[in-house]
Amino acid sequence: MSVLDARDLASGIELRADICVVGAGAAGITLATELGRAGQDVCLVESGGFTPAEETQQLYDVTSVGYPVRERFMSRARYYGGTCNLWAGRSMQLEATDLSQREEVPESAWPIDHAELSAYYPRAAAILRLPPFDRFDRARWTAEMSEPERRLFAREPLLPTVSLWGKYPLRFGRTHRTELRRSPRIRLVLHANVTNIRLNADATRVDGLDAVTLEGKRLIVRGRAYVLACGGLENARLLLASRDVLPTGVGNAYDVVGRFFMDHPRTVFGLVRLFPDVRLPLLGGCPLSNGRVQLGLGVTAAARRRQGLLNHYATLEPAVSEYTAAAYQSFVRTMKVLLRRGYTGHRWDVGRGRLGHIQGMIYLLTPKEILPHFVYRWHTAFRNAVAPRAGGARAVVYFCEQPPDPQSRVTLSPERDRLNMNKLVLDWRLAPAVARDVLRLQELLRDRLKTAGVGELESMDGEPTFTDASHHLGTTRMSASPRTGVVDAACRVHGIGNLFIAGSSVFPSAGHANPTLTIVALVLRLAERFRRSTGA
Repeated sequence: MSVLDARDLASGIELRADICVVGAGAAGITLATELGRAGQDVCLVESGGFTPAEETQQLYDVTSVGYPVRERFMSRARYYGGTCNLWAGRSMQLEATDLSQREEVPESAWPIDHAELSAYYPRAAAILRLPPFDRFDRARWTAEMSEPERRLFAREPLLPTVSLWGKYPLRFGRTHRTELRRSPRIRLVLHANVTNIRLNADATRVDGLDAVTLEGKRLIVRGRAYVLACGGLENARLLLASRDVLPTGVGNAYDVVGRFFMDHPRTVFGLVRLFPDVRLPLLGGCPLSNGRVQLGLGVTAAARRRQGLLNHYATLEPAVSEYTAAAYQSFVRTMKVLLRRGYTGHRWDVGRGRLGHIQGMIYLLTPKEILPHFVYRWHTAFRNAVAPRAGGARAVVYFCEQPPDPQSRVTLSPERDRLNMNKLVLDWRLAPAVARDVLRLQELLRDRLKTAGVGELESMDGEPTFTDASHHLGTTRMSASPRTGVVDAACRVHGIGNLFIAGSSVFPSAGHANPTLTIVALVLRLAERFRRSTGA
């Protein structure tokens, strides 16, 4: 790999490659390494450097006007390695029903079937260094469940969901840096901010990408094919901002770019009082020799279909007192500063956080998601030996599906950033069905906990309130028609022969699964497509 710093290049220089990839995050780095191994010349263009810088990070500033997102929280990282520099590592698979057209989730169908996607999951899991892929099989865990867990899942409507972690969250930049450096086929260009997609006169092909440094130096990147892999918000912004030939932006003939923005709303809502001697080791999460696992409480597809439910699931986490919550502020800050690289102190400004928000942090950033693997194994063994988790209270944390909604969207702001690009306005909208189905799932949980002799669920007053999960989905959705989406089944922008998009922005629907495993699987599928053809 040749590493170029765009700040050191002569202004106006032109760079050429077979494939130009914008964004050196999970999607971009995976695609570049796959194509480099296949003998393709790749130019991987990254806005930041090898370490974070405040002036580059500020280019991600967004104005939120819809349902509130977390304040003072860093949801994206704009430097080499991308947002996976902040990733806690939870991996899940989308289910077959997530890709199908469901009556209860309009406009949810993918133009590819689950069998095609799932063929790439095993290799994606290996890239993420997860435990063996068969650990995703929920039937695999039946024999290892405690007796109360078996009773809980003995009959409908509940079924276990499976979350896996590797020993450590994969840091794509650090992990692949040696391979990228040694590859004769990959050129990494740092500190180059792509600001415009150049189309030919009839708007059927991309002729090049305009990029600029913060210092004002300009360059052009040209190739046979181009892939945007710069995140669920930036992919849409770049398409919308490229208006030299098409006044509404690239791929936006039917005003779909930026629409259908989704996240995975989360809420802590309710408390389970376990009966004496009830132990739920897999539901609480436990270490494996090669990673970690946690089972959740989901609802079968048949029961969801009968009752018109979204695909939510819940986990049971140890309940904490206000004293513990206050102490947790300093614990999270210390652990993240010690164990994370880049922007550790800015990921969540805990010191100024309101105590009510800390409760949510505890259940989204549990020990299994913060501690190094060897510490977590020791922590779990010590906890079980000294104070086995039998009986007691568990907080119920809901991880929710958000149905696609064209009014939930990002648009360009008249306000400009340092590069003279329009900033983004985020209007996140949550359908009433999200909160409604939390309450319905709560009732199903209450009945099963009681009839299985596991515990009693205490409801909370009022309606649940949600936090975002920093999963930016759907803004350049995949579809069979340009009237309903931005890219086709091959992840190529409708009507643009050599422009492709990689990442969670192409998801037409989201289920409840954390997106990273699916992002990598779709990138492997795209890389195979390039290997089979020229991509032009």
